[in-house]
Amino acid sequence: MSEGQHFVDAVIIGSGFSGSLLARILCSRGWRIVLIDRGRHPRFAIGESTTPIADLLLAELAHNYQLEDVASLASYGAWKQHHPEVICGLKRGFSYFQHERGLPFTDDQQHSRSWFVAASREDFWSDTHWLRSSVDQFLAQGAVTAGVDLREQTQVATAEFRAESHRWTLRLQGVGSKSARSETLECRWLIDASGGAEVVSRLVGNPRDDDWMLTRTRAVWGHFSGVGDFRPQAAAGDPFAGDHAAQHHLTEDGWCWMLRMDNGITSVGLVQPSRLPEQQSSVASAESLQQRLAAWPELSAMMSEAVLVAPEAGLQSSPRLSRCRRSAAGNGWVLLPQSCGFVDPLHSTGISHSLSGVSRIAAALLADSRSCSVLLQQYSRDVPAEIRWIDQLVAGCYLALPSFPAFQAACALYFLSAIGFEQTLIEQDAGGRLRNGFLGCHDLELREIWREADRSLQACSSLEQKQQWAVLVGQMISQRDPVGLLDPAQRNRIAHTAAPKHAALRP
Repeated sequence: MSEGQHFVDAVIIGSGFSGSLLARILCSRGWRIVLIDRGRHPRFAIGESTTPIADLLLAELAHNYQLEDVASLASYGAWKQHHPEVICGLKRGFSYFQHERGLPFTDDQQHSRSWFVAASREDFWSDTHWLRSSVDQFLAQGAVTAGVDLREQTQVATAEFRAESHRWTLRLQGVGSKSARSETLECRWLIDASGGAEVVSRLVGNPRDDDWMLTRTRAVWGHFSGVGDFRPQAAAGDPFAGDHAAQHHLTEDGWCWMLRMDNGITSVGLVQPSRLPEQQSSVASAESLQQRLAAWPELSAMMSEAVLVAPEAGLQSSPRLSRCRRSAAGNGWVLLPQSCGFVDPLHSTGISHSLSGVSRIAAALLADSRSCSVLLQQYSRDVPAEIRWIDQLVAGCYLALPSFPAFQAACALYFLSAIGFEQTLIEQDAGGRLRNGFLGCHDLELREIWREADRSLQACSSLEQKQQWAVLVGQMISQRDPVGLLDPAQRNRIAHTAAPKHAALRP
């Protein structure tokens, strides 16, 4: 096929939710956008759990750029009312359950083996679990309707940047059934929303910089039908049913996630420590996950009739999840946060971090040239620092295991960061910046609390010492903890942590 050539303002690689949203925003401001993807919608993707931060950011983007259909996705009730065709699940908050190898799950009146941390007071305002194949397709179609040129089954074959004219020359190549199709075009900006594929970093020589990462975990995951319920000893005082949450089933050194969608599909993944440096993914059998979960009777029972429904090739597996690139932006190119780096799914930071990137990149690219340069330089410094902060918050949780109280104390440091950041989002107009960075990564007082807590945890060599450390952390954070995350009087049932949402209005 003969080649054609034309000029556009930006090429965005990856038509997941962040790439499609950014493409649509820029297009709405008159930019000519080509959005490319190796795959074809609908396609399997992982990373499905939102948080109040994600909802706030999504609502802010919808308000700032007049994305009325997107605004409805910022709360469960509005979503179900306005877009019932887009598949999601109810997420009232986070639930944690401590399992012991070979023993059935048990709890007591103090809930010493479970912890519920609510993010909303009622279902209508709840967070959501996204069936990414459905949500990504919906947002990609929204971008197309807005005028974005979406090229599926397409990849960048070659890329050359001319600094003097600030222009890229790209050769796009078809993939699979479209492999014969080739096209050359020019653009001002090359934007990477490809996540773990890290396409632009490979093209521009943006090196890996992740030897410092403390979190070293691996995972196996997929989507199943027929996953059993888990609602043991539900009490009248519970702020929500344990199934209506991002479930965290803790083992002695890792955890199993379960995220339930309204159509009966459950996202299931097992995360465990890894000492392997590689990040390549592989395919595993559905039986391999069920075999790994057989050591914990309740998890085994929930999975006993489960059937793998996606991805078609089999369970996905990664020997190491954490990764980071040195920079998040450069001359003519920008990375969305998940293309710059990723830590671990423990605190569900992926969607919110990505949306923060959409907000900041859009503000920068739509500003005048001088402001754009300043904002992108700041963004390039901030995103790796934010990944480092997430890494620190997550690593402490794994180090605290197998002590459940110590794990809770380590998680409380994350929740403090999240609660403070939610309030920041409500109080300020970011204008392309995030005060104190994503999750307050530049909050000096919070970072000092983390450093002191981390030093103490590193010195713990026994389960008893970790239990004592949990008490110490409770004392350290008491002045900054508005909801009593570690207050024994709460009996591990935290009724509401999130700042009020300015999500879609009630009808």
